[in-house]
Amino acid sequence: MGDRRSEAAPVIALVLLGLYAGALLSIGLTRDWRLLHEDNGALQTTFALSHVRLGLARTRAHDLFFDPRTGQGVVYGHHPPGLALLVAAAFALTGSDAPWVARSVPIAFHLGSILLMVRLLSRAMGGRDAVLGGVVMATLPMGAYFGRMVNYEALGLFAVLLQLNGYAACKQGQRRAGLIALGAGIVLGGLIDWAPLFFAGAIAFAEIGSISTWWSRMPGPGPVALALALGIGAFDLWHLAFAAHGAPPLVQSMLGGQWPAAWKAVHPTAFASSQIQIAVRYFTRTGLIAAVLAAGALLNARAAAALGLADAREPALVERLLAISGGAACAYVLAAPSWAQVHAYWQFYALPFVVTSMILLWRALHRLAVGRHRAIGRALLIAVVIEVVWTSASTLHYRYTTPSRHAVQQTASFRDSFLAPVSRGRE
Repeated sequence: MGDRRSEAAPVIALVLLGLYAGALLSIGLTRDWRLLHEDNGALQTTFALSHVRLGLARTRAHDLFFDPRTGQGVVYGHHPPGLALLVAAAFALTGSDAPWVARSVPIAFHLGSILLMVRLLSRAMGGRDAVLGGVVMATLPMGAYFGRMVNYEALGLFAVLLQLNGYAACKQGQRRAGLIALGAGIVLGGLIDWAPLFFAGAIAFAEIGSISTWWSRMPGPGPVALALALGIGAFDLWHLAFAAHGAPPLVQSMLGGQWPAAWKAVHPTAFASSQIQIAVRYFTRTGLIAAVLAAGALLNARAAAALGLADAREPALVERLLAISGGAACAYVLAAPSWAQVHAYWQFYALPFVVTSMILLWRALHRLAVGRHRAIGRALLIAVVIEVVWTSASTLHYRYTTPSRHAVQQTASFRDSFLAPVSRGRE
């Protein structure tokens, strides 16, 4: 009987975690697009309706602004088209174009991301730490709020975590299964957003030290990540040119100086301040402190010892995963600082790094709490729990109860100018 209970416990824990995360992500599921950044949902609904009503032959399977008054369409080429295609599929399967249907797509993917994060942490640290990491990921406002936003991040993070799990499997000797997961994550991610390609590049970069194994009988994660990232990136650019009939707007705008102009428009101090404020609001102060400590641990042996990296189940793997996930997330934010300064969800891809860092901090405080300084350790553990719960709850309450004038205006503009849904969410 005891063995059965011990075997069922992880399953029960994952079910409860899924219910908890699903409950947070489903707040206001049927409402219309009216909260901060929810105009992204209206935008993706517009693209999805173009696929559903015009057909893929007309849209060429890419995001299309279609004006029914003029019959003209303009390709939106800032991202690959995977998200809107999946939302269109959800509309077609349910027969409804209501906001809850669109939201169900990122929610499903983010729930999958939480499970993949649990799996990744279980590989590197152990089962209890892994489940705690899943709870943290489900609780932090960056996941609990933006994880249901109908935009590229929730789907892209799922692909990123596929990559990280595949990479971890390769490093633990499960090369065939690991390469399959790594490849699937790169291909899926490259069809959804540009950020997953940064992680593929980080994995390839991390394997430069193992360059002698790149061309072994079975290639390692380095060459696979590099080859697939280049291939899917080239496909995305070709598909954009194909959909735009040879005039890819994104490439033209970037070559015309959009990136240099964006860099010049950003003041370093203001940018750094904005990113700290975003991190505190959506990752909590504990998350920010943990991330800074983890970054320090990657650079300094004493800091690594203080954080207890060596006590993890797979310390070398934890260190490598921190370097890859933190480096790729930072590179993505720094690639377009003016957009990252305006859009808080550009830090979404830092979730694996921050969650892992918070679990490391928790482990360090727990060791303190059972060691010579029990009172201090226990007080710090209690303070961490209170701060994370309070900041998360207050941020989520504010975000879910405060309409955004910009989101409401943008939603109305999309519906007036382009294809509009038949079903509207409740106010």
